[in-house]
Amino acid sequence: MTLSTIDANGFPDARVLILKDIDEEGWYFASSSNSNKGEHLEINPHVALTFYWSLVGRQVRIRGKACDMGKNLSAGDFLDRGKVPRAIALIGKQSSILEDLHEVDEAVEKQLNRIDEHPDLVFPPWTLYRAAAKEVEFWQAQEDRKHIRLKYKLEGGKWIKSLLWP
Repeated sequence: MTLSTIDANGFPDARVLILKDIDEEGWYFASSSNSNKGEHLEINPHVALTFYWSLVGRQVRIRGKACDMGKNLSAGDFLDRGKVPRAIALIGKQSSILEDLHEVDEAVEKQLNRIDEHPDLVFPPWTLYRAAAKEVEFWQAQEDRKHIRLKYKLEGGKWIKSLLWP
């Protein structure tokens, strides 16, 4: 899915990441709270999620608010990751300037050794977030460009459905 956040200067930022889960409460994703994503969410928790399937001509757009799911669920999510993704997270340098690609191999190896020594090691800034929707839009492509668009908006605890112009 594509997660869009807003930075401290009001600029949008979008990136593709893994949808961890979905339930009646929202859509779940995880990241370091020290990352750009985490910093953006600390300043402004409003997010947009986008799913696009070009081969079938479908898109789902979600607008809502993200919240931190707490240390226990975040730790569980971190420990469910593979060893290499955990090692990369433990380095703690996501999105920092990298001077030399060889630094990555050395840093990953060091963290893999830490994980071998301490299999339950959790990266403290690792955070599981839930995005609770306020609006959801479904888009279905039509060859004649008269696309079908349905928008659901949460108002007073009820979902209001609207048909939108293409």
